[in-house]
Amino acid sequence: MIEKNCLLFIWSFTLAITSTQAVLNFEDENFFSTTADLYDWSKHPCNRQCRDGDAPRICRYVFVVEQYSTMSKACYNCPNNMADCLRSHCLPGDGNQKMVYTVNRMLPGPSVVACHNDMIVVEVRNTMMSESTTIHWHGFKQKNTPYMDGVPFVTQCPIQPGETFQYIFNASQPGTYFWHSHIGTQRSDGLFGPLIILPYPSSNIHRSMYDVDVHPMIINDWMVPDGATALIKTYHQIADVIPTTIIINGLGRVEQRVQGNRRPSVLTAAFAVEKGKRYRFRLIDAGAEDCPIEMSIDRHTMTIINVDSNPIQPVEVDAITIWPGERVDFILNANQDVNNYWIRYRGYGRCQDTANPNNGIFQVATLQYKGAPLREPTGAIGYNLPPRRNNMRVLNPYQKGTESAPIINVNIPDLSSISPDDPTLRPNADVQLFVNFDFYPLDNYDFHRKNLYGFNQVASNMRIGSLQFNNINLKLQSFPLLSQRNEIRADTFCNSTNLPARDCTKTQCACTHVLQVGLNQVVEVVFVDEGRYGVINHPLHLHGHFFRVIATENLNGPVTIERVKQLDRLGRIKRRLDRPPLKDTMKAPGGGYTIVRFYADNPGYWFFHCHFEQHTAVGMALVFKVGEHSDFPPVPRGFPKCGSYKPVM
Repeated sequence: MIEKNCLLFIWSFTLAITSTQAVLNFEDENFFSTTADLYDWSKHPCNRQCRDGDAPRICRYVFVVEQYSTMSKACYNCPNNMADCLRSHCLPGDGNQKMVYTVNRMLPGPSVVACHNDMIVVEVRNTMMSESTTIHWHGFKQKNTPYMDGVPFVTQCPIQPGETFQYIFNASQPGTYFWHSHIGTQRSDGLFGPLIILPYPSSNIHRSMYDVDVHPMIINDWMVPDGATALIKTYHQIADVIPTTIIINGLGRVEQRVQGNRRPSVLTAAFAVEKGKRYRFRLIDAGAEDCPIEMSIDRHTMTIINVDSNPIQPVEVDAITIWPGERVDFILNANQDVNNYWIRYRGYGRCQDTANPNNGIFQVATLQYKGAPLREPTGAIGYNLPPRRNNMRVLNPYQKGTESAPIINVNIPDLSSISPDDPTLRPNADVQLFVNFDFYPLDNYDFHRKNLYGFNQVASNMRIGSLQFNNINLKLQSFPLLSQRNEIRADTFCNSTNLPARDCTKTQCACTHVLQVGLNQVVEVVFVDEGRYGVINHPLHLHGHFFRVIATENLNGPVTIERVKQLDRLGRIKRRLDRPPLKDTMKAPGGGYTIVRFYADNPGYWFFHCHFEQHTAVGMALVFKVGEHSDFPPVPRGFPKCGSYKPVM
């Protein structure tokens, strides 16, 4: 009886924790010794009710980055004693011990919350022994502050062990963003957290649609080996490393049998609601692998109001499919019976069983109504439970574009932006760029070296294709392009126009891949996933800009740039130029095309890459140079420098 009451207390306390996201102001040098505020996000002075007419504030945060562990000794007897799972510094994760990267020993890391036009100041202290890091503010444009974008060797030098770097930028656009490391595989192993910029009432277009805004829901795929080990195994052994579960706000329920009964081995993420109220959820996919995640809530629909921090005309759906890097704000009306309901998540791509599509990785969280019994929801859980209805309305469905039935599937280009039309929507763009990609069967210097263990020299189950943009692997310089631009030489950059002597389809081309566009040009980018060697929905992310998604389609048969151009000449590609949605991350359907447009009004060097972390690590990225160096904001005084050292002999 004592154990039962203890578990009920833990369940109730967990709901209180996970229904608010921790926001901490670690200005005390001895912050690790203070635990009272660990789960109380309300104590940060910038997490407040934003009121019209109030003066902006300076919002200071301290991020202490370190390597840590889930299920560490701080967890004592967790999960056998579930109360121990709630101890300070205990990160349950999925119940396995795993090396993780953390900020302030939290998983996910602390939420950064501010009101529109506040000044955000985040001091990052790298206390790791041997690894560098940076923090990228995903989706945030950094207009006039490109040096704060957090991309190593593009906008800044890496933050070395023992160093401190202070990010300072204006919270210039309300929305749901998130922060994450932009080095190696640190994001896949825990170095991420929400960035929420709250609007003032007078500019909050959807304010009348909800009563409460307290529910960030940050999800990500998760695996037992750390990301670096998985990367090495994938590219130097056999590519069979896949995620093992999904975690929600740092918790990944795994069931185990105890004396013949099944019970969760760690805490289950939970979200508290009160009947009759409407809640704004901020769904963030911080995942790192090819694992798009579909989310639904038993007996509840969701009304989508924002995608990637940009407001849209509300759309009601039954499920949401979200890719790494994307954010979706939705409203949930707590209008069902007072009870507990499963929130269900299931993965596609590498998280789906290729031999049996009805099996794969899944996870659950709990929606608990105030006054409901302190017990789990009823109803079985599993990958394909409950069975999908034929009329289920799914936002952003997996492996589908506008060729699918719009009555059931709500594709991204079908959404209507509330943001006014801009120059990108005039009939013709100033410049059109094509970006093709696939898994190319090449000898790659990094993992298929010619005459040693080349692509065709090893067994077929050990081959892995080279992921490239326009048949080029990105290799950055040893200095940041933006802040040390005076070191750029005439031969530093490459692209398909200055590699005419090489056939990059047969021999690997690896260099600093940069595409130049003029300041204030309308740029149309056509992503072409050729899909000859592998079919994946890649999430493509552009830094420094939002883009309009004007077309996307899966195609049958061979897909090439020439075929897409021919379809366009024949008038078979319909561009939506009337308020298409604004985004910064967009899936490209495998074996098809996606067309986006952006207004190049933010001068600087801006990273563009696949948001699967392993794909970026092996060079599926390029850099947009927007404007000329004379257009760039000046380098901040005292900005750190780095680079190679070669003594003159």
